Parts: sequence; C-alpha cells; structure tokens
Amino acid sequence: MIKYHIKFGFIMARKAKAPRRRRNTGVKLLNIAEGLVQANIVTETLMDTSAIEFVIGDTGFGNVVSGSGISLVEIARRPELLSTIGARAMIPSNVINIAVKSAVANLGFRFARRAVSRPVRLINKQLRALNLGVTL
Repeated sequence: MIKYHIKFGFIMARKAKAPRRRRNTGVKLLNIAEGLVQANIVTETLMDTSAIEFVIGDTGFGNVVSGSGISLVEIARRPELLSTIGARAMIPSNVINIAVKSAVANLGFRFARRAVSRPVRLINKQLRALNLGVTL
C-alpha cells in the first residue's frame, strides 16, 4: 500500500525506506574479559575469592579451591553468609576500594581498546571469515 503525504499543497507518494540491516555482533571476547575483571574486583573485596572460584566453589579443579572465601555453593549451604557479605558491603572503605578499582579498570580497558584497535580489526576480519560468532 502506498502512503501519501501533502507537501507544498500537492499530494505526493512517500519514498519507500530501505529496510535496516544490522550485523549480528555475536560474542566479544574483550567485553567478556572486562566483565570478568569487574566481577573479580567485587568478589575479591566482598567474598575474599576470585570470580571464577566464587562460581566454581570447592570442586577441587586443580588449584581452584575456595579456601577461606565465600562461594555460591557455600551460600546455598549456609544462607547466613549473605549477612556477612552485606556487612562487608556496608564498610565505606570497601565501597570506595571497589569504586576506585572499577574506574581504573574501565579506563584501562578504554585506552587498551584504542591502542590495539588496528590489530583487533585485522583479527576480527579473519574471525568473521570463520563465521564462529566470536570477535575481539
């Protein structure tokens, strides 16, 4: 169906717009790395463990054992640990520590992305040819 509009007193047919095309971006490895660094900052400050150890828990994969830190498995077993995490999150020095580390990590990733943009572009061109759905 053709849509019409009035322009300068004349009835004119509207120009058909081209459909928008958008490339599926897939998974970006640099975004995953940045998210892991940010998660690591929070889990090290509040739970005394790394982000991976927090998720895996005391499964004993190689050297990855939670030890004195708090993992998801431990929280599921003992829900009272949530109050410990909440108490640690209410300490102003911990909150400031998390905020400063997160800001520095964010700036570091921004500058690193700019510094390595050309090599990343060349690698992404090769990765797109493989059609894996993964880019840097």
